[in-house]
Amino acid sequence: MSSRIGTSMLLIFLFFQICSVSALTNGLDASALQALKAEWTRFPESWEGSDPCGTNWVGITCSNDRVVSISLGHLNLEGKLSGDISALSELQILDLSYNIGLSGPLPPNIGHLKKLRNLILVGCSFSGQIPESVGSLEQLVFLSLNLNQFSGTIPASIG
Repeated sequence: MSSRIGTSMLLIFLFFQICSVSALTNGLDASALQALKAEWTRFPESWEGSDPCGTNWVGITCSNDRVVSISLGHLNLEGKLSGDISALSELQILDLSYNIGLSGPLPPNIGHLKKLRNLILVGCSFSGQIPESVGSLEQLVFLSLNLNQFSGTIPASIG
């Protein structure tokens, strides 16, 4: 009888240990998205809490505990694109298209997103020079920067 109670207690303990693991998002990814949110004056209503993968933030797709896609087109976002975006080392898709309220320069370290395949920023209000580092995105297959307020020439690194 006492071994059954002991086994039951162990199972209950293990259950609560498993349930107590609250964060489903990699810590660096969660911090990067929180920094992005802090730069925006308007963001999706579902962006509440501190765990983007665990609480299903709209537009955020995760694989395991890593953010692999940010797809937030046509959501009336407002603010700047934080340089912290470069911490999302597994990011493959960044689509912020048609958010006219997104403005300011692109962060120079956007080129650190080495796994980025799609960079879609059409129809925003980004300005300044297109960072040279965009040319170092070796996995990039789709780039759309039109309908912004960029100035200067297209960096030679883009080709």
